[in-house]
Amino acid sequence: MTFKLTPIAISLVLSLGLFGCNNDNNNQTQPEVTLPATPIIDMSVLKYIDPMIGTAASGHTFPGAVVPRGMVQLSPDTFKGTNTNTETGQNPWHSASGYWDASDYVAGDVFATDLNLYGFSHTHLSGTGATDLGDILVLPYSDDANRENNAFDKATEIASPGYYSVVLNNGNIKAELTTTTRVGVHRYTYEQGADRKIKLDLAHTLAANNGESLQNRVELVDEYTIRGRRVSTGWFQGQDIFFYAQFNQPIAHALIARDGGEAMEMQIGAVYGSINNPNKEQITYLDFGKGDQPIEMRVALSPVDWEGAQKNLEAETPTYNFANVKANAELTWAKELATVQVKGGSEAEKTNFYTAMYHAMIAPVEYQDVDGRYRDLLGGVRQADGYKNYSVYSTWDTFRAVHPLLTITNPQHATDLANDLIRKSQETGLLPKWEGYGEETGTMIGYPATAIIGDAVVKGLDVDAKNALEAAKKSAYYRPYDFPQIPDHTLQAVMAGQLSYYERDKCVGVGNWNSVSYALEFSYYDWTIAQMAKVAGDDTTYNEFNDRAYWSLNHWDKDAGFFVPVKLDTCEKEFTSNDFNPYSSSPGWYTEGNAWQWQWTFMQDINKLTEVMGGTEGFNTKLNDLFTADANGGENHQDMTGFIGQYIHGNEPSHHVIYLYNRTNESWKTQEYLDKVYKEFYKPTPDGIIGNEDVGQMSAWYIMSAMGFYQVTPTDPTYTIGRPIFDEVKIQLPTGDFTITADNNSSDNKYVKSVLINGKPLNVFNSFEHSEIKAGGTLHFVMTADKSQAMAARLN
Repeated sequence: MTFKLTPIAISLVLSLGLFGCNNDNNNQTQPEVTLPATPIIDMSVLKYIDPMIGTAASGHTFPGAVVPRGMVQLSPDTFKGTNTNTETGQNPWHSASGYWDASDYVAGDVFATDLNLYGFSHTHLSGTGATDLGDILVLPYSDDANRENNAFDKATEIASPGYYSVVLNNGNIKAELTTTTRVGVHRYTYEQGADRKIKLDLAHTLAANNGESLQNRVELVDEYTIRGRRVSTGWFQGQDIFFYAQFNQPIAHALIARDGGEAMEMQIGAVYGSINNPNKEQITYLDFGKGDQPIEMRVALSPVDWEGAQKNLEAETPTYNFANVKANAELTWAKELATVQVKGGSEAEKTNFYTAMYHAMIAPVEYQDVDGRYRDLLGGVRQADGYKNYSVYSTWDTFRAVHPLLTITNPQHATDLANDLIRKSQETGLLPKWEGYGEETGTMIGYPATAIIGDAVVKGLDVDAKNALEAAKKSAYYRPYDFPQIPDHTLQAVMAGQLSYYERDKCVGVGNWNSVSYALEFSYYDWTIAQMAKVAGDDTTYNEFNDRAYWSLNHWDKDAGFFVPVKLDTCEKEFTSNDFNPYSSSPGWYTEGNAWQWQWTFMQDINKLTEVMGGTEGFNTKLNDLFTADANGGENHQDMTGFIGQYIHGNEPSHHVIYLYNRTNESWKTQEYLDKVYKEFYKPTPDGIIGNEDVGQMSAWYIMSAMGFYQVTPTDPTYTIGRPIFDEVKIQLPTGDFTITADNNSSDNKYVKSVLINGKPLNVFNSFEHSEIKAGGTLHFVMTADKSQAMAARLN
């Protein structure tokens, strides 16, 4: 059955280039696009997606082609992490995604209009503060003098959901990219009469920290096909990936350069590089001769073997049809985004919102072959039976808003991810922390996956509370000898030594890196474990971990008014309160911040935090002091961006803080500061994300906040109100729509005059429960410009 389009839908499809016609510069007749039978999807939402947002400043996003949760993320690499270019400002910090928009960067009198291009690689990270991937680089060229790199004018770039194109300066080659979940599809249109050549580089890597190719194997299968394997190290140690590539034109001539040697002829059927004699670098140069036809290339990836990669290619792109793949990618995005519909707001706000949804759907990625095979975190091959294996978990960032958002907008996917984390613990021994493409990095602190699975458990998703509790407990005890199967470097990263001091002393003393932050994080995650134990009916475990949830209070100094460093073994204060500098971020007591931000991370019991800060009045004063503190008062970490006083929106520990005003006598400041963040820190421009996008977290914060509410403490299924941007937001739930409406809403009317949940007043602290969302219903705001009419917090 073919997909039937109404006249309106057809006009939307054509205006968005769904059939690929507007992006072709050749004379080929495009084949008719046949789409699967499906309900009418409003494609017009795609015009609000701008993949270029976040590609400049420190957003660290990539602009290339990807489908939701796609393993293949096909994008241009404009510089490598090991390079620093003082003229354009490119440096390893900006290389996390492989792309940085330097077109507006001025160094002295230099104004960068063109970007360097190494080629187009198939794996990337969206918005991280660390660098890796860039697997299987492809660069089209005509002249051998331009086969190492090229450049392009940004004016020729087109980036949209599932599609990227650009014209290369040298050779005037038009490059077009699109993807399925496991296959990257390239189309290169060369000048009339020019040589059509492609470089396939397995040595390329983005990793800034000693990243390198370890061993590679390449085989020219036939004149249309090449396959291979790449093993590399870097942030992801021992990453192993296979590819299977086919071309629509026969290869006339193939050369291979190995480990810096001279290029030599490739023979069909010969394997270059072996386990016993591996090559660290394999670069092939493929010549298709002169001709009128564009070169179309399909590259499938597999985490298992190249037979798996071949099956992925045959299943997802059985024919050469670039236009069809692009159309299906766009349709997939439109269907995903249709679950949340907004009315009102400006065009810029809609672009911010739907691009945020786009960024929040890129990861975690589906990391298995079409036949269900995947590699676990110990390298063993497993067969998925009724589930999917996912990868790229930045849990310290995403537990705060990405996963809570999914429990609302896509509860089945939230369930799948929570169960996937539990399954990974069962397969390998411990919950992942920061896992990417089958490798655990151990990056960031604590055991934050407990907050993700805990939130799923308390919200009643289909997650077994006992299995969740067992997985969480293993990660919360310092027992490295229980996990001999885990490599030492991984174990040391995932089960940090700070945990042993925390268990012994009920604090984390100085001498341990980021000691104060570790103590606060351990306590919060222990609280999430206690909540799982309560659901599981395990009173003993509940009591144990509920007690542990308060150990970080040993770091609270009443006189200083902050969580402070303490001495090893005794938990006594490291110095007098008068000597303590809350602006300092350099001694290593706090993770990517200072005492100003970390004082609010005792999220598990904000009533207790209010008490130690001097009650409601003291709590209110502390919040005011935060937002009026000197933004330039200390030495700042590179992740500390988006300052309002010492509130820093560009990093995750601050993300819930604005909403804490709902627990004070100045609750209207929640709306006031949210409005400031919306207008100053989120813009529809390449530099429009104020900090690292962090695999969806910066975006998920914006999505939830723009809808009008936020979850302050994941694993507490309670939401508090904010400042809605749109007149109406409709969320399609499995059990019915949940609709948020805002009367009298405008840019000036930023204060909440009144609000009802399903026709009823809110709970204490202007809050409501997850159970009031998941059955469907309404959240109704009335807005005002008059601060004196703003709704007060219900403090009792």
